[in-house]
Formats: sequence, C-alpha cells, structure tokens
Amino acid sequence: MNILSRVPLKAFSAKLKDLVKPGYTKAMWPIGGFFLIYIALTALLAYVDLSFVSTLYMNLMMLMYGMASTSGILLALAELLGAFALIIALGFWFSFITTAVTFTYQDRLQNPDVAVSPSSIWQNFKHLRKNQLWRISLYAGLYIFLWTLPLTIVGSLVAKYTWAVLIVRVLNYLIVLWKSYEYSQAVLLYREKQPSFLGQSMRHALTASRRFMGGLKINWFLLQLVLVALPILVWSAIFGAVAYYGIYTATYFFMYLGYALIVLGITAYLPVTFASSALFYEEAKKQIKVDEDFNGLFKPVEELTGEAYRN
Repeated sequence: MNILSRVPLKAFSAKLKDLVKPGYTKAMWPIGGFFLIYIALTALLAYVDLSFVSTLYMNLMMLMYGMASTSGILLALAELLGAFALIIALGFWFSFITTAVTFTYQDRLQNPDVAVSPSSIWQNFKHLRKNQLWRISLYAGLYIFLWTLPLTIVGSLVAKYTWAVLIVRVLNYLIVLWKSYEYSQAVLLYREKQPSFLGQSMRHALTASRRFMGGLKINWFLLQLVLVALPILVWSAIFGAVAYYGIYTATYFFMYLGYALIVLGITAYLPVTFASSALFYEEAKKQIKVDEDFNGLFKPVEELTGEAYRN
C-alpha cells in the first residue's frame, strides 16, 4: 500500500492544516510550555550531571595520592547516577505528555467537537496507563539495541579501519531509523486494542506496529520529511545563521536572538508534529484491518486464568 498515492502530499497537508488550525493558540501554549519546561530541566540536570562527573574525576585523582576516601567516591558516583536517573525519568514524563497530545488530536479526528486544549490534554494524560506505555518504550529500545548489537560488535573488531567503522555506523543508523519507523505506531495500536492487553505482553503492540507499517515506512518518512523536518530545518538554518553572525562578530545580542528564535520556532511548530502522527494513523487505518495485525498475538483468556490447564 502506498500512502502517498492514496493520500497525496497536498491532500494530507490540507487535512493537517484543518486539524491544527482551529484552536491552534489554545493547543500551542500547553504543548510549548511543557516542551520548554522539559528542555530547561534537562539542560539543568545535564549541567549538574557534568559537575558530578568532574567531582568524581577529581576524587579518583585525589584517591591515587591518598587525599580522598572511598566513601567520597561512592557519594560522588551516587550523585551522578541520581542525576542521570532524573534525566531518564524526565524523558519518560515528557513522552507521556506527547502521547497525551497525540491522543487528543486523534480524539479530534474522530470527533470534531473535541478541542485540543489544556483540559483535554490533561484528561488524556491523567488516564494514560503509564506503566504499560513505558514498557512499550523499553521493549522498543531493547529490540532496537539487539538489532544494532551485531554491527556494534563488528565495529569494535574493525576499529583500526576508519572506513569500516564509518560503514558500520551508517548501517547502524539506518537500522535504528528503519526499526523506529516499524515501531512508530505501537502506542496508537495499543490504544486501539487497550482492553485486550489486559494480562498480555506489551511487545504485541510492537509486532502489530511492524505489520501495520509494512509498505508504509518510506511513505511516512517522506511525509514527515516534507511536513515536519524540512520546515524545522529551514527555520533553524535561517536563525542559526543569525546566531553564527553574532558569534563571528562578537555581537551577543544576535547570538542569543538566533538561539531564542530557533527554540521558539520549534516550540510553535510542535502541534503540527503531534497532529501529523495522529492524522497518519487515522488515514492509514482506513485501508488496513487493524484486527489482522493482532492475529495470533494475544493468549486466550483461558490460558491467562489457568482454566485451560485444569483437569
């Protein structure tokens, strides 16, 4: 199936505009606000983490000369790991926010009376089964890691050949991109069949997404490239040049102005990013029997309850 021939780029763009434009301002403030908070907190934690790395390094150096204790090193290591854990937790928190936003746009596609607003986003966020969603994320990360592991091992074996390492890295990046697109619809498919996941493995959502995206990966990549990536890249290039001019001429006003406009432009474009994901799923679903993507995945209720094994 070819999503671009069935839903041409121009038609998809028009539908995306109709989805985002009404109530854009009301949707942009909570989405952009959460994004800016996430960026600020992540940057702060990364800075703290780097300071802990520096402290740990200094303690190790001082230990060599008998000027530090093992407990001091363990404390610095605990602080480092704690800050790193907070960064990961913050990433999961933001992923739940983005999922709630995508679900809200999906609700609007299914019911035009639904407004994408702070209250509707909060309602979706509040009712997310976060334990199941992070398990889907962990499964996806694990599978992508296992897919890239063989080439990573090969890369370590040919580390002395720069050209071979470069080839291995490129292939690994392609694998990560390919598998990411295969698993891109897992959360939306999980929402589609959420009651059926009771007692089931979350990895079924990934398998269903892989089946769902058969023949659609390149199409979804092209849609994202044209409608999401290119506008952001063009915007970033223009105001990145402003920032570079500020750095080159030591005019710090232009440097900070360029960086600020890059962040604000990306923030303002986030509703389009999340809405496009919801729209793609709903448009693709019109030509795909979702039930068939789950064939043979779920265990029968009798097996889950143990009834099937009673004499």
